[in-house]
Amino acid sequence: MANHPQREVVRRFVTGDITETEAKQIDLHLSVCAECRDFADEVHVQLASRQLDSWFYDGYDEAFDRAAERTVERLSSLIEDPRGAENLLAELLLDKAPERRRQIADDERFQSLKLCQLLQTQCRDVWDSDPAVALEVADLAVEVSRHLGTARYGSNIVEDVRARAWSYLGNAFRINSDLWSAEKALRQAWRHHAQAGEELFTESELLMFTASLRLDQRRCEEAIQLSDRAIAIYREGQDHQLEGAALLLKGLILDDSGRSEEAIPVLRAALSRVDIDADPRLAFAGNHNLTRCIAKSGSPEQAQRRIDRDRSFQWQPGQMDLARVLWVKGCIASSLGRFVEAVKALREVADVFLSFGLGAEVFLVSLDLGHVYALNGQYSRVKEVLGELVPLGEALGLKQEAFMAKVLYEAAQQRCSSFVPKSRWDSRR
Repeated sequence: MANHPQREVVRRFVTGDITETEAKQIDLHLSVCAECRDFADEVHVQLASRQLDSWFYDGYDEAFDRAAERTVERLSSLIEDPRGAENLLAELLLDKAPERRRQIADDERFQSLKLCQLLQTQCRDVWDSDPAVALEVADLAVEVSRHLGTARYGSNIVEDVRARAWSYLGNAFRINSDLWSAEKALRQAWRHHAQAGEELFTESELLMFTASLRLDQRRCEEAIQLSDRAIAIYREGQDHQLEGAALLLKGLILDDSGRSEEAIPVLRAALSRVDIDADPRLAFAGNHNLTRCIAKSGSPEQAQRRIDRDRSFQWQPGQMDLARVLWVKGCIASSLGRFVEAVKALREVADVFLSFGLGAEVFLVSLDLGHVYALNGQYSRVKEVLGELVPLGEALGLKQEAFMAKVLYEAAQQRCSSFVPKSRWDSRR
């Protein structure tokens, strides 16, 4: 996160030794920055502990001493050693998957706030490279959150952690093309969020995850409204990096809803806010989506030049990201009439997505591949590629794309040489 206030300023904010104008700015920043909020919490605990220590003298009775000691113990428990959480995670993963839930339920050591947060971080780290592992890790985070003690952490903190755990699980389900389970998990996340008092940083993440799901469900107007709300929160909090991520999502929604030309300025605005050195993958994703929009809006040559020269494409992404770049390259090659190159690229991409079990991506790449075959007059290949895809697209909720696949398949069956199919990359729809 960019533009953190100095630690001493945050410390003075906690102690109240700060101007009203500065206090408003710090309060707004803490509402969207988990790192600075954690530091502020540590300062709160330190101050409270010192104050309680000053109360411990012989003039007070034993009952008050015991109450004060319990309060210190609860405050101290909020600051857990991250290395301890890493050790707990390593120990937990030694067990086979069916045993991990029992371990969490039976052993209080695993009922740890830091362990839950570490699992959420690991989920985020892998959901673009290994969606199946992300789903497993997110499920463990939810299980840990279910056993967090409100007496130890406080009900608001526990409910907020549960909201985030369920939101990560929902996004992991979405990435794995299980939109029905994603919807259920995100609804649960919103319920916990309401019970937690609607913490702003959690709300912004929930808005992003829900907008992504609405996009996959082809409820694009809802997705745009949700992304706009997230953009407003990050902009007010002056978090340029996360504002860029939210703008990137909005651009992707506009593009996928057939508004590629509208998406281009939004994606350019997103990239202007992203620090490539701080988050090379976010910059890579932004440039990838912008390049895709440029190609779809009728400038495949310009899109190809961007891939060849843009620094963000030199970042070493994972297999999933490489597949997405190859996908764009295949569609650009098709637009430029290089059919052999296009077919080779798209078949490779479909194989990668199939290996990860990503049904929606396999369907969409195969639809593009069918279009390339149709443009080249290879109608038997069109039928071969699309023959079993229409039911898959309908099952995944891709109604518009499933209809396009059906039209393309039926045209190939009729072997109508005068037929010119419409591609998802055709901006004139």
